[in-house]
Amino acid sequence: MIIESRFDDAELRSELKSGRADARPSADPAKMVDQLVHRMRAGAGADFDAYEALLGMNDLVEINYLERGLMAARAVCRISAPALVGDGNEWGTGFLIGPRLLLTNNHVLPTPEDALRATIEFGYELDGSGRLKHSTRFVLTPQDGFVTSPRDRLDYTIVAVAERGDDGTALADLGFLRLDARTGKIDVGDFVTIIQHPDARTKRISLRENKVVKYGDERNAALDDFLWYSSDTAPGSSGAPVCTDAWQVVCLHHAGVPSRSIVDGVEHWALVDGDVAPAAAARRLPADKIRWVANEGVRVSKLLADIEQQVKATPALGAPLIAALVADASGMKPFAGTQPFQSLVGPPIFGAPAIIAAPTLAFETASAPRRRTHPANYFDDRKGYDPEFLGPTVPLPALGPNALRFGTPAKVAGASDDVLRYRHFSVVLNGAVERRLAFFTAVNIDGARWLNLERGNDAWFYDPRIPEDLQIGDELYGNEPGPRNNYFDRGHLVRRLDPVWGDIREAKQANDDTFHWTNCSPQYFGFNQGADLWQGLENFILYNTDEEDVRASVFTGPLFRSDDEEHRGVLIPQFFWKVVAVVDRRGQLYASGYLVSQQDYALDIPFERLPVGPNSTEPGQNFQVSVAKIEAETGLVFPDAVRQADVFNGPMAGRRLRTLADVQHPRR
Repeated sequence: MIIESRFDDAELRSELKSGRADARPSADPAKMVDQLVHRMRAGAGADFDAYEALLGMNDLVEINYLERGLMAARAVCRISAPALVGDGNEWGTGFLIGPRLLLTNNHVLPTPEDALRATIEFGYELDGSGRLKHSTRFVLTPQDGFVTSPRDRLDYTIVAVAERGDDGTALADLGFLRLDARTGKIDVGDFVTIIQHPDARTKRISLRENKVVKYGDERNAALDDFLWYSSDTAPGSSGAPVCTDAWQVVCLHHAGVPSRSIVDGVEHWALVDGDVAPAAAARRLPADKIRWVANEGVRVSKLLADIEQQVKATPALGAPLIAALVADASGMKPFAGTQPFQSLVGPPIFGAPAIIAAPTLAFETASAPRRRTHPANYFDDRKGYDPEFLGPTVPLPALGPNALRFGTPAKVAGASDDVLRYRHFSVVLNGAVERRLAFFTAVNIDGARWLNLERGNDAWFYDPRIPEDLQIGDELYGNEPGPRNNYFDRGHLVRRLDPVWGDIREAKQANDDTFHWTNCSPQYFGFNQGADLWQGLENFILYNTDEEDVRASVFTGPLFRSDDEEHRGVLIPQFFWKVVAVVDRRGQLYASGYLVSQQDYALDIPFERLPVGPNSTEPGQNFQVSVAKIEAETGLVFPDAVRQADVFNGPMAGRRLRTLADVQHPRR
């Protein structure tokens, strides 16, 4: 996407063109002192060469410019923003500006919903041998902080980022580029450096011919928010940091200024081959085909002033992360453990001491303990599964005598019925020490309000409402013989995406709530990662009813058996079951039941090798069965309405499913 400047007047074009051609203006002693002070406070140091460079007498920079540039580049990422529908994708650049905060353009991430769908990727670049480095992806968490200004105003978005990436990398290890609200860091005739991902390509740096040609405009308030410079940028560079030689961010790149002219009353743009094209057609051309007069960036001082004004006008925007940014940028309260005004914060690139003031920086959280939990009041607003969700009442199943043979429900602090309530789903946990798995889970799915959140970092939590020794944690998973180091995966009982609906805060809470050990069950890695049919049952049934509001209630759990084998102190289930309930447009309730087997993998569990032989790499066998069959096998008692709504009329033993087409269920 080509983003051109919204400013188009003859005087501005004349100023930009003359700024490109003019020699460096005479140095202003007062401004030069300001820049030297900024440079020293930024941590870049200052000597006679810096003084001469400001005078335009030489182009020398300290060698630390390179190391500091690597630190700055580490905090710059490529942004992938999928389209709401279809397989389209917008690309941009962004960079970290404080603990867990990313800055980019509004036209890259206009809304919190766009941010939830997006992924940011750090380290997408070539190494010293010319090979691609290992990159790390993070998801965005706008519910933790989101402030934006429209594309036709200041065109910025600041959004919170998850603490860890897809490979476990701590975001804090990447450092950040601090924003400084004070002016005077740069002047017309100075040069800037831009780190960017042009056209979604590997990370690039623009070092040469990046002269500042216009700095604000005291006569025009709209123009005063921006800075113009000559630099090589391209679509995908939107959101890139524009920096001084001391790696202080002076503006956020957001647009280009094409060479415009009017031909027969129609706006035309000049092309690099000397031709011209109507603006409407030129906007569809690759950016390198356009003759650009200059590039345009949003001044950091103006951006920060706008954030502060927005937070004052709308206190709800002032999330703790955003409030900390405003306080740090003004110098009133620096980020914890950092020196005020230092432009680069983070661990060292090489073995030298870090460019920090104290060893208490936020990036030390990388060594946070693996045993995660929440405060006791974390779940106070969770209502759990709603029996009235479908219209017809569908209560939770009861634990019959046959179910209680395998244990009793774990006692839940603050719940007289021993039901663990999360956002849009509930869990009843078996408190037997040899089981410690859910008797069942129950979730409400609202397909019309569903949000497609990225998976995130797979950080599993203990639930503080139940003793930790009744929850199976990481001690069951990992460190097994074989190349994968794990025989069993952490398998979601309530599918991660099933409860992810509602407003952004609800959806994110639901997503995170599914990552509790109470919702986890050991599933053989080949079964868990290959069971497309089993995982797809909800969606298939949900979108094959004749009801446009597409709602469902789903019950899931392991099948406890007396012949389950013990592995690391836990009896491993050989089967899992599922009951799906939906209503049609007349309000008629339909239900169907299913069993899936991992029996081949849950018996004779090897310790010295991974399994070989029949079905060892294929997902488990899937069966559609009657609800009565599931009751008989599990000892659960479903409400009469569910049993009577069962659509299955096959044999009591069930019918094997080869594909979703074999599912017996009312269709559209």
